[in-house]
Amino acid sequence: MSVWNLLYKGLTGTHDYIKPNLPATQKQIFDVEKSLGYKLPTDLKELLLEMNGDNWLIFSTEQIMEINLSVRKLDCYMPLDCLLFFGGNGCGDYYGYPITHQDGVRDDSVFIWEHEYDSRIWKANNLEDLIKKYYNDEI
Repeated sequence: MSVWNLLYKGLTGTHDYIKPNLPATQKQIFDVEKSLGYKLPTDLKELLLEMNGDNWLIFSTEQIMEINLSVRKLDCYMPLDCLLFFGGNGCGDYYGYPITHQDGVRDDSVFIWEHEYDSRIWKANNLEDLIKKYYNDEI
């Protein structure tokens, strides 16, 4: 069993609202990367290839594409093209990796964009850390 499936298996026993989707296809990953203009980080790709979102925290490939493209058009906030959003808290705030136009994802750190105050705050060292903290009510 993979790292992501093991991680989620340990969480679903206490969080019955986690409903992982069927795995994403390579084409779905390719479509996201093509539409956004850069490669997804390896850990996010691996997770999506095992479950295309979890219907709670982690977005599906379609949601990743739609949300990232739509928030970049908003002019009521500072530019949001500095983050690759891949998850949300259900209240309109999104989790994302820091990105640059030249290099794509800069590192594994995860930030939250809080839409009420247009703030960007560091939340986790990486995707696995975010998932553990989120489902253990540490963030």
